[in-house]
Amino acid sequence: MAGDPSRITKFIPCSDGPYKIINSMPEFSAYTLELLNSPNIFPTFHTSQLKHFTENDALLFPSWEHISPGPIMTSDGMEEYAINRIIDEWRRGRGHQYLVRWVGYGPEED
Repeated sequence: MAGDPSRITKFIPCSDGPYKIINSMPEFSAYTLELLNSPNIFPTFHTSQLKHFTENDALLFPSWEHISPGPIMTSDGMEEYAINRIIDEWRRGRGHQYLVRWVGYGPEED
């Protein structure tokens, strides 16, 4: 859609979530959602603004599945890892040391 010059991408509807429902108010047709990283958004929404979450069917849409990649093997048999992000940095002697998050690994492997 973004490649079509007759369309503007900022008006294409998008969906976030899934979110946990923490309160329902059927008399107002409203739900309060648990929005963890959105402090500037009021968490109560009318039912017309919400959509039921449907899990991805891997048989119908296999390209939508997220597979965590493993290490890359070089031609000489060494493992090569990719950095997802740098979490912390500090000076050590004349150089620096970094705490990094590796692609495909969780916080226990930092």
